[in-house]
Amino acid sequence: MLVGMISSPVLSPLGILLAIVFAVLMASLLYWMFKVPAPVAQAVAHARRSVSGIKRILVPTRGAEHDERAVELACRLGQEQKSQIILAYVLEIPLTLSLGTPLPEEEAMASKAMQRSVEIVRVHNLEVIPRVERDRDAGRGILRTAQDLDVDLIVIGMNPARSHFADPLGRTTETLLRRSSFEVIVDKHPSPGAS
Repeated sequence: MLVGMISSPVLSPLGILLAIVFAVLMASLLYWMFKVPAPVAQAVAHARRSVSGIKRILVPTRGAEHDERAVELACRLGQEQKSQIILAYVLEIPLTLSLGTPLPEEEAMASKAMQRSVEIVRVHNLEVIPRVERDRDAGRGILRTAQDLDVDLIVIGMNPARSHFADPLGRTTETLLRRSSFEVIVDKHPSPGAS
């Protein structure tokens, strides 16, 4: 009597499909877990680690096209590690004036340039720290800001029109390259007429 009551299990197509999907997912997971990554040379690993340690990038800006390009480059360099982008506009105050002297025209230009650069950083969803500083020398003001904020990298745009001068780098860039204890990237893109 009991023998007649036991029936064979009915296989549903949905159950079969779920079992296959489960088996494929488990096999993929096990393959991923036990797959040994390709060996990486120690120098390559060190270079990758040193770049991933860049958390604060300073970009000097005066609102020129090459400065805004440097801001964009800094954002792309800091994108993966979600770096802070520090924008520095240094008002160069002549020796004949005190550092606190109001300069409404220069301050308005700084504000306008800073606003455009801040917008570039916000497009990348990175934290931005805008700073307008006053100093007798732009290079010295940038270095002081970099030291105060403990930056890891300075990205500076180079005016492509300066390549025709006897001093193509300019005083500020040269100061940064000579006196900086930070990594400095100089971005010089070709002038519009260059081929």
